[in-house]
Amino acid sequence: MTEYVHGYGTREQERLVEQAEHWRERLIVDGTTLESGTRLLELGCGVGAVLAVLGQEFPGVRLHGVDIEPKQLEYARGHLERAGVEATLIEADATAVPFEDESFDHVWMMWFLEHVPDPVAVLREARRVLVPDGGITAVEVDYSTTRAEPSTSAFEALAQAMVRGMAAAGWSDAGTRLPGWLEEAGFRGIDPGELPFWWQGDDLAAEAAYAGDVIESALPALAQLPGASEAELRAGLDDLRRLPSQPGAGLGWVVHKSTAVR
Repeated sequence: MTEYVHGYGTREQERLVEQAEHWRERLIVDGTTLESGTRLLELGCGVGAVLAVLGQEFPGVRLHGVDIEPKQLEYARGHLERAGVEATLIEADATAVPFEDESFDHVWMMWFLEHVPDPVAVLREARRVLVPDGGITAVEVDYSTTRAEPSTSAFEALAQAMVRGMAAAGWSDAGTRLPGWLEEAGFRGIDPGELPFWWQGDDLAAEAAYAGDVIESALPALAQLPGASEAELRAGLDDLRRLPSQPGAGLGWVVHKSTAVR
C-alpha cells in the first residue's frame, strides 16, 4: 500500500477535526447508543477527532484509541485535552493490538478500513478484543458513488481520479465491501447501514465545501496518477466548489455505517 493519501501535515490534522464536527450529528451520533461505563476502542483513531465527539456526546464511556502513526497520536493528545475528553491512546498496528481477549464492549472505526491492506484482518482483531455480544460500528464510503448535478467533464475526471487514487492506496469501494468484510471476519447480526446522502438547496454549500476540502487534501497524490492532469483536476475542484451557485444543483454519495455483534 502507498502512503496515507491525505498526508500528516498540520492543516490535514485540522481538517480531520473539522470533518468529525461535520459528521457529528448526522453520522456519529445518529443511530449510536453507548451506555455510561462502556469500554470503547477506536481503531485508527488518528488525531482523536472522533474520540472527542464520542466522549462529549456519550459521557461516562471509557475511551481507548489505537493508531500506528505517532504524529497523529501526538496531535490527538492535545486535541482531546482541549475538548475536555479523557482517552487512553496507544501506538500500535490495528491487526495486533496490545489488549487481552474480550477487553472491550464496543469497537469503533471510521474512514479507516479504506486505508488498510487487509480490512478483514483488522476486523478479526476487533472481534478478538470484544466481549461476547459486544458491538462494532464501522463507517466507510464508496467513492464511485459520488455524483453531481449538473456535472462537467472536469468534475467527472476528478471523481474518477479520486476512485483511482483511493484504490491505489487502499479501497475506493470500502463502504460497499464493508458488510461482506464483517461477515468474513465472523461477525453476526450485521446491519449494512447504507446511507445515501443527496444535498441540495441550503445544505449544498456546506457539503460542496466539505467535499472540496477532502479532495483538495489528496490532490497532490492524485496528480501523480498515470494520465492525470493537475490542471484538469483543479478545474474539476473549481467546478465542485462552484456547484452551489448552479440552479437546481445537487451533490451526493453513499456511506455505510455498518453495525454488528461478536
